[in-house]
Amino acid sequence: MLAFSLFGNATAKPIEIEKEVFDMLTGLVVPKSGFYRILWITLIASLLLSGLGACTQGGWMSSKDDAKLSLSAVPLLLNSGSILAKDAEVSITLWFENGNVPLEILTQRPMPGWKWVYKELQTTSGNVAVTLSGHHLIDKKQERNLYSWYTTMAQQLDKQGGRLYLDERVSQAMDISAYFSQTNALPVQWTLSDNMVSIAAYQSNLKTSVMAGQDRINIQLLSRGKSTNGQTVLAIPALLEEF
Repeated sequence: MLAFSLFGNATAKPIEIEKEVFDMLTGLVVPKSGFYRILWITLIASLLLSGLGACTQGGWMSSKDDAKLSLSAVPLLLNSGSILAKDAEVSITLWFENGNVPLEILTQRPMPGWKWVYKELQTTSGNVAVTLSGHHLIDKKQERNLYSWYTTMAQQLDKQGGRLYLDERVSQAMDISAYFSQTNALPVQWTLSDNMVSIAAYQSNLKTSVMAGQDRINIQLLSRGKSTNGQTVLAIPALLEEF
């Protein structure tokens, strides 16, 4: 249960195409091949000409909105009150099983300077799935803004046939049971080892979820180490990368 399989329908060795960073304005990776490069540049130019480029900061809350954000409703690690760390490494993956990325998604980045990496994977059914992924080091204030962006974007993607995965990691061990008690999450799966605890749970405030076997989950927390010496990862709705 250490990691959820995002590409459950993908081949063992999927055909994967990864593009490199293109532009700070859109934060999107553009293909190197001629045909796809022209196609993506045309799409990006259309976005900018139509004025959508002004939306790149749309995911950020005003300082007034910051004050309204309830940290008791699934706080992320830095704002949970259980972590002493000052920053965290956050990764976000947008998954589109049908291979279609809505144009308006391209400009709605989690924060300024964010870059999306574009990948294509050939599934066993013959379809091409697409992911947009990125990562960033964030502080406590950026984490609050990120969570606000996530809650809005996750529901938007769900309506458009996509899914959003969030992964946050800190260099500190923590009391997982206390965290879930604070957020009123119901544990449904757990694993214990010599120095690691892993719990997957369901939290009613989160609007998206996945099936893990027979259980529906939308939050997963793993921590290893002793006292505060160690590492912790929080994943919503489930962990994709090994910990």
